[in-house]
This record gives sequence, structure tokens and C-alpha cells, in this order.
Amino acid sequence: MSRRALLFSSDETATRVLREALLAADWSVDCCRHTAATIENLGSQQYGVVVIDALEHRERDGVLRQLRCSPLNKEALAVVAVSTQAHAPTAFAAGANFLLYRPLVPERVRAALGAASRLLQRDRRRKKRTSVHAAADLSCPAVESAPATLLDLSEDGLSLQCDHRVPAHSKIYLRFTLPGQTKSIQLSGEVTWQDSNRRVGLQFVAVPQTARRLLREWLDSNLSMSQSKVRVELPLGQLGRVPNARSERRTQSRHSCRLGADIYRAGEKVPHRCTLSDISAGGFYVEMTAPFSVGTAVEVVVRTENFKFLSAGTVQKTDWGFGMGVAFATQSARQRAQVQELIKMAFREREASGDPILNF
Repeated sequence: MSRRALLFSSDETATRVLREALLAADWSVDCCRHTAATIENLGSQQYGVVVIDALEHRERDGVLRQLRCSPLNKEALAVVAVSTQAHAPTAFAAGANFLLYRPLVPERVRAALGAASRLLQRDRRRKKRTSVHAAADLSCPAVESAPATLLDLSEDGLSLQCDHRVPAHSKIYLRFTLPGQTKSIQLSGEVTWQDSNRRVGLQFVAVPQTARRLLREWLDSNLSMSQSKVRVELPLGQLGRVPNARSERRTQSRHSCRLGADIYRAGEKVPHRCTLSDISAGGFYVEMTAPFSVGTAVEVVVRTENFKFLSAGTVQKTDWGFGMGVAFATQSARQRAQVQELIKMAFREREASGDPILNF
């Protein structure tokens, strides 16, 4: 793994704070003040981490797009400075892995970049990981039976979101059921990192044989699907009905993605910017910091240069501070065809990017 970092910032104070934090984390640092020089470096030098501090979001997103298209650096860890949490969804959608919040206080920056460095080292390990969205039950010495949401998974560990802060380096006990499976998995892990947004990384400890088999089956299926270049076809039949049984919901194939979207409460004209992070024939999940309550009727809009998808639905699940799951309302044949095209877009996006976005 390259221990060289690229720092893009036109602010002298921010450059000093970020550079000192990177050096403290044992990175050698190349500093750039201008977009052109940053892009030139991305094309000629390999970096393990790229730090972007741009006040103008178009400039920030332009550098992120160049980073994700760079053969040398498309898998580099992208650390992005933003002004408020409201900017987080668009930064993640553009390709960020890790966020810093202004003002850039030296102590906080050192802690965050230290965590980002450990994250990078962990994600270079032998086992591949894939994104997942699943509810979990978490227990540890300080917390008992707390709800959590799995974010990504490998054979050796996972990351999750939890409303409670867990003790550093403690042992965590988890129980969850992966999408498409009916048997629950129970295992334990040790905390390896956590950030200020209550995201936690775990390394598994002494995984039971049954749990290991279920993990491998799910990972083999989902990793092969994310890497596949075959044409995606939706199943025939009614797509818009809200399933009544948990087992029925799990039979619908879900496809992870990262697509920018606008979501509206039914009857309102105020858009809420969000990121569509997975989609199935029956519904979708969007990441947003202020999700709507269960039962809210909504409309979602996804726009690209040549495509517009619009559909109504109803909120089925809310994860406060993280996002919500929405079931499609009854759709016409044209809308069902658009869902198919949206899933194809998700596959094309993952193939083009090499699935670099981990959303930690």
C-alpha cells in the first residue's frame, strides 16, 4: 500500500492543519493549491489517501470524479472536508469515503485522519467486503440489546451504525439476519474503530461454524453479483405491492448502488436531497440524516443526463440519522421498465467505479 497522501486545499491554514495531521499519521504528503495540479498528480502518482478541502462543491466533486476514474488511484481513500452534515450525502454520492467537518480543529483532524488511516489498512486486507443494509441487535458491557444497522460486511468483520457509543476495544455481541436469508447469525467481535457519527468497525472473534457458512454463502452470492456484467432482468409479476410477510420481502433481489436522488413528501414541493443506496423490484433504501416517519407517502426522483425516474411509495422503516426504506406503490408497465433501467444503472456504476465507495 502506498504511504503517500495527496492534499488539495487553497487555504493556507487548512493546508497546515491537514498536512501536520497526515505527517503525524506517518504519511508523506504532496500539497496542491489548484485543481489542475491535483488532477495531474492523480494521473501520474499513486496515493493511498487523497484529502480534498474545497469550499466550492463543483470543484470538490470534479476532483472526486477524476479520482474515481484514475487507474492509479480509483481505490484510494478519499477524505473530504465539508461545512455541515447537510453536505454529507452529496459528498458520499460523489465518491467520498470519510468526512471532516469545518472548522478544521487540529486535535479533531488528527483523530479523524488517524482513524481513516486505520480504515485504509483494514480494507487492504485479503478478504473482500461488500455493502449491506440490515438491522442488527447489539450488546456489550455498556449497552444491552441496542438496535444497529449493518453498513458493510466481509468474512472477517463489518461496520455498523449505532445510536450508542460503545467502549473502545470492547467485545460486541451481534445478532442479525442478512437480506435473502432466513436464519439469524449470532457472533461476537472486537471494536477496531469508531467515529463521531456513531459508525463502528468490528473484527470478528471465534465465529461459529454455522455463522461462518451463512456469511460465506451471502458474500459469495453478493460479491459475484456486484462483479457480474450480465444483463439484469427484473422478475415478472406485480412490483408495487407492499409485502405482508418478512419472508416474502426477503425473496426480492436487492441491488446496492449510490445514486443521487430527490425525495418529496406526497403533496409537497420541497425536495429533500438524499442518496439511493439499494433498490429492488419492491422498493428502495435512501440515506438521509432526517428521514420521514413510518407510513409517510413519498415520491422519489432520480435524474441523469439521459434518464429520469419518478415513483411513489410509502416509508416502511426509519433509521433516525441514517435513512429509510420505502416500498413502491402500484406501478404501471412504464414505471416497471424504469425500475429495470435503474437497476442496470446501479450495475454500470459499480462496474465503472470498481465499487470503491465504502461509505464509512
